[in-house]
Amino acid sequence: MNKIFNNELSAQAYNEVRAMIMSKELAPGQKIVQDKLAETLGISRTPLRSALQMLEGEGLIESIPRKGVIVKEFSDIEIVEIFDCRMALEGTAVRLFTNHARPDEIKKLRDLFSPFLDGDIDHSAYKNTDAKFHNMIMEGCGNGFLNRLFQQGNLLVCMDLIGLLRLPKETLSEHIAIIEAIEKRNADLAESLAKKHLNKTKQLILKKINE
Repeated sequence: MNKIFNNELSAQAYNEVRAMIMSKELAPGQKIVQDKLAETLGISRTPLRSALQMLEGEGLIESIPRKGVIVKEFSDIEIVEIFDCRMALEGTAVRLFTNHARPDEIKKLRDLFSPFLDGDIDHSAYKNTDAKFHNMIMEGCGNGFLNRLFQQGNLLVCMDLIGLLRLPKETLSEHIAIIEAIEKRNADLAESLAKKHLNKTKQLILKKINE
């Protein structure tokens, strides 16, 4: 019974700490003071340690010698590596999605961006829509193993923590162009546009590194 109880507390702690990281209540680079956090959550350190181990396995926190447990702060090199992975996985997913998606699934993609076509763009809302767009393509590509690789790599979670690196007014037309290629069932073009879309941000980071 105690083991089940501890597992429940660990799962609760995992969900709560993860939510704190995603909302930036625990900010990138911030040290996690375990005694204080356990007190805040109203649990002992044992289930909290289990939760932190799970979060470290997901790459959301890291243990640094002489510093302790820190909320993951992505370096520019790591961001470039994330985009390399995204280009490989999402390029394939867009091609598969273009060939296999139902008309109603494609319409859902276009409907995502309809609210942003007129007037000012709410940055936070657009960020959520951007994540939904990429996730819908991964989930709808028809290759469960590819989607699991993407989800297990926490690539969109990492990008959510990093934030939008280009302005919505730059990327909106790129998203629409990808959707139009999908609507035309032009898999070559859709894949090419998706990779170019991601590569533009990657090149922005590389330029920053080389300056």
